[in-house]
Amino acid sequence: MKIALPAGTPDMTARVENKLGTAPYLLVIDTDDMTFEAIEGPPLTAGPGSGIQAVTLVLGMGAKTLLVGTISPGIARTLRKSGIEIITGVDGTVKDAVERYRRGDFSRPDTAGQKAEAETVSSRMPLLQDAFKRTIRQFAGMLPTLSGVILLVGLFQGFVPGNLLLSLFPGNAIQDTLLGTVAGSMLAGSPINSYVLGQTLLEIGVSLFGVTALMLSWVNIGLVQLPAEIAALGSRFAVRRNLAAFIMVMFVSMLIVFLTRFSL
Repeated sequence: MKIALPAGTPDMTARVENKLGTAPYLLVIDTDDMTFEAIEGPPLTAGPGSGIQAVTLVLGMGAKTLLVGTISPGIARTLRKSGIEIITGVDGTVKDAVERYRRGDFSRPDTAGQKAEAETVSSRMPLLQDAFKRTIRQFAGMLPTLSGVILLVGLFQGFVPGNLLLSLFPGNAIQDTLLGTVAGSMLAGSPINSYVLGQTLLEIGVSLFGVTALMLSWVNIGLVQLPAEIAALGSRFAVRRNLAAFIMVMFVSMLIVFLTRFSL
């Protein structure tokens, strides 16, 4: 049977190289009569592709086993798929490594590791399937709540006219920020919608405080979406998140306006 080893020189007295892709030579030895062939390994300029070239050499020379120091998982998988046995942790001279192999001194850790890996993957499959089923059931249970939220959002936006919102901002920085945060918290939609509404408010004279707070709360706070958030994440988390977001929106809105005016 033929075995392959990466070597530093093209003879049996060479030391076994640690890596397959960077070895100067590749020796393929017939364990029956100890005859061998030596070919040059991939050039140093091959870079990341040297490992693939070395795999091609091993397969082309008819080797059934590879003895090496270390090997990347990707190259190992490629060789195993082609029926090549891999033994790692090999050191010393090529001759000594071959003799140890013939005596059966190597424990073949990679074969055991491969079997354990396959068993681990098999044991995880039921867990993944169960997690997937739970996700589907949870999503199905949330559908009625999501449908109600969508309907509520549509009704709210339809019954609250835009001119009512425009009349609520008195021009005071703190009051505009508070009212903008409250208004944005009660609305829902994509960020693009908030840009359109913000531009309209600015054009009619609403302060930048109110517009900034409206845009930030629009995408960070969702009171009309609160039932869906409670159903998905729990009431304790949902209420605290929205409250924290409300406070942060007011602070960040005023900070953005002050920084914008300072930079101008």
